[in-house]
Amino acid sequence: AEEPAETGEAAEPVEHPPIRIAFSTWNGYTGLVVGVESGMFEEEGLEVTYEVIEDPVQRFNAVEAGSLDAIATTPDTFSRTYARGIETVQVLGLDASVGGDGIVAEREIDSVEALEGQTVAVSEGSTSQWLLAYVLDQNGLTLDSVEQVNLTSSDAGAAFAAGRVPVAVTWEPWLTRAQQNPNGHILVSTEDYPEIITDTVAFTPSFIEENPETVKAFIRAYGQVMDFIESNPDEAFEFATDYLGQTVEEIETGTETVPLWNLEQSAEYFGTVDEPGAVYDIFTQSGEFWQSIGEIEEVAPAESAINPTFLNEVLAEQ
Repeated sequence: AEEPAETGEAAEPVEHPPIRIAFSTWNGYTGLVVGVESGMFEEEGLEVTYEVIEDPVQRFNAVEAGSLDAIATTPDTFSRTYARGIETVQVLGLDASVGGDGIVAEREIDSVEALEGQTVAVSEGSTSQWLLAYVLDQNGLTLDSVEQVNLTSSDAGAAFAAGRVPVAVTWEPWLTRAQQNPNGHILVSTEDYPEIITDTVAFTPSFIEENPETVKAFIRAYGQVMDFIESNPDEAFEFATDYLGQTVEEIETGTETVPLWNLEQSAEYFGTVDEPGAVYDIFTQSGEFWQSIGEIEEVAPAESAINPTFLNEVLAEQ
């Protein structure tokens, strides 16, 4: 622990270790990119570098190998990887899919119940499969009620748009493109289930244990990034156009179905240790799903994989 500063003397600034974080290409990670490219993390005394790794397996292998300190992805992905021995601790919420993911179907399939017996294109072991399983469960069905065809979410959307499958689970921009099938429509989307697909940032347990002040500084800086995005989106989103391959206008439009969270919204999702938020339930429910289909042997404990303390401490200081 640091010695307290003597009266009248300024406390020594904390020297933060570098933070190496990875994520895929997704509008929900825009704030992280803006924070790095604008220099706002640096202004907080942080050296943050990011790597875009599309394959989640490669991403978590990098965490396990010690070449990453943090990762951003969905709680259902964290529940699967944690149970497989790659432990991470979620500390910050980034966004929610509120219509950014969904199930498209031929028009005569006009209800979830009508999916029974249908062929569904979905990426096995992915967030899309978790969404499908959750929606089916909420309507009295299971994955066994449908015939799954294993395609990536983008390939599933393309297959549906071309009329090769009657149902597909996909995400934007493929969700919209899939409707190019004249006989197709969006059956359900995460607009109907706004809490089950979100994105969070998690650090390795060792990084958190050794650098708690750095974790707080990261969250504090991210809050400032979100203030920048909310007050001047045109200027802020310019820093993410290369990352997303989208124009500023397209990025702004994307926030309608993938809204970016400020710290207060993140804290509402995380709750507190005494009053856990929705992220705990989603983590556990998705873990139970992965266990039910044999992806994992045991459901990981949510209280070990989620820590809302840093986020709440940062907000209390404001």
